[in-house]
Amino acid sequence: MIENTTVFAATGAILAAMAIGFLLWTRRLSDACRYYGYAVVVACGAMSGAYLLMAAELLTVTTSGRTESVARFIGYSIAWAAVCYVLEVTTDADRRYTLALLGTILTCLWATMASWVLSGIAGTVVSVAIFAALLGMIYVLVGPLAREATAVSGERTLLYGKLKNLSLLVFIGLIITGMLSEQNLNFTDAFVGQTIATYLDLVWLAGFGAILLRSEAALEDAAVSTIDRSHATTESVDGSGAGVSGVTTAD
Repeated sequence: MIENTTVFAATGAILAAMAIGFLLWTRRLSDACRYYGYAVVVACGAMSGAYLLMAAELLTVTTSGRTESVARFIGYSIAWAAVCYVLEVTTDADRRYTLALLGTILTCLWATMASWVLSGIAGTVVSVAIFAALLGMIYVLVGPLAREATAVSGERTLLYGKLKNLSLLVFIGLIITGMLSEQNLNFTDAFVGQTIATYLDLVWLAGFGAILLRSEAALEDAAVSTIDRSHATTESVDGSGAGVSGVTTAD
């Protein structure tokens, strides 16, 4: 059987190559769109680094008699933050919705890690937290963010729909894989669980990059909208400052 460290090292190299490929693709986009492409590069780079740390068996903790690396969850946290940023600019969503989405995702991720370590009542509480956070994530994606997406251009609405579906399928798959792992329900051994998680990671990041970077029209529209909102905010602040100055002068 192939050693896990070998699989991790190979996956880290593949993700590094994907990061470079997406960087080159991003450099071909217009200046206004490149920030969104860099989010893909950051996500792939973070997960590449995580897998290489896992291959080196660094940042490890003992879980139910096995040694697991925290690096995977650090990589997930950075990569999913990049995804949330893209979803926000795609939909012009209120920042609180993005933070709520990121909060539920991080809760799911780190609670899954905790479920591998804790047992008894604490383990039950963590499992409930995972389920509640997962429902919260689904609600934000299909509720507030989906409603925000209907108010933007058709290209951006389509892009959001694709990213939403990819995120839901992959994330739910990762959570199910974690719950079925040998540390929890023991339905899969370590090799099978790691292989499934690795496959989902590659599909997720390759799909995220390809969907986003092929949607240049949506990115252009999002860039224009971001600039307009930035100017509106600046003018609002300047106007408030002028008003305060005027009152002060009058006094």
